[in-house]
Amino acid sequence: MAGIRTISPIGKRAFDAGRTARPGIISEFVEVADMPLAALSAGLRLGGGNAAFYRLLGRRPADVLGESFPELVTTGADHLRDRLNRVAEGWEQRFRGSVNGLASGGADRLTIVAGRMRAPGTAILLTMLPETGPARAEQLSSVSDIEAKILQGIASGLSSLEMADKFYLSRQGIDYHVARLQRKFKARNRVELVSRAFATGLLDSTAWPPRVPESRRAS
Repeated sequence: MAGIRTISPIGKRAFDAGRTARPGIISEFVEVADMPLAALSAGLRLGGGNAAFYRLLGRRPADVLGESFPELVTTGADHLRDRLNRVAEGWEQRFRGSVNGLASGGADRLTIVAGRMRAPGTAILLTMLPETGPARAEQLSSVSDIEAKILQGIASGLSSLEMADKFYLSRQGIDYHVARLQRKFKARNRVELVSRAFATGLLDSTAWPPRVPESRRAS
């Protein structure tokens, strides 16, 4: 069975026979962000994931690599397969939905955000996280321009010092905005912040580096 046989880095081995992703596009995103991320190859088979993904899944990589992703995560596999196929085939650029999770990962409901990737051999890049309560839609619908830039920076793996230099702010100013974002998203850390931003659609999973759409930026 062709496919990755290691947790990471994704993209340094073939998702399908003879095909590799460009170095840095997927592997850097997965490893630096350190949030639950996985890549699906043709046929929606699990091509690889990071440690956070496998912890949430509650399975060992050796047991699930190459398996059909919908059947691994939900009791409603047919619906999820149909929606992900539309993304993989280019009919839709992105999917965000809530599914009934399987017991192995300990989550009753999962939010899955998936986007079509242009990297060779990779059909879909996705994140998933357990639903812990109703989202505060009125607070998560948009962010300020500087919050959007900082959120994009965190998702790209930039440190506070790097963002301070890039956005002409002090490190304390960056940390202040990060803390505000974490409170807004009820996130305990930066990893959870980025995961929740993907789950609410605030970060566009089809773009690299991840971006906050202009429509989600407060005027």
